[in-house]
Amino acid sequence: MNKKIFAILAVCLMLFVGCGENEIVNTYEQSEDSGVMKTYYEMKDGTWKCDDTIYKYRLELNGRMPNAEKDSCFVVLTDDKSLSFEAVSKSLYSSLLKDADAMKGSVIVELK
Repeated sequence: MNKKIFAILAVCLMLFVGCGENEIVNTYEQSEDSGVMKTYYEMKDGTWKCDDTIYKYRLELNGRMPNAEKDSCFVVLTDDKSLSFEAVSKSLYSSLLKDADAMKGSVIVELK
């Protein structure tokens, strides 16, 4: 009887330990050549990870910065799906604190 209970507990423990791990599907290594500014990961459950922080979304935001000759693309990891190209670009060049706050809880991982 004790062996059966022990075996059942051991199987349950293995299942719970296996469920706690979040597998990496893709790795995007930091590289000047590819424009990746910070190493980040695509996880099996569809989330994204950078610097031990998990984000819900990976956004590719396209647009043109003021006085720029060509369009830019920011790849941002965030939990805010409504984040815009304008908000991200203003957070980079504006001197206003409210503009910098738009990126709170988000990180730019690539420039294309």
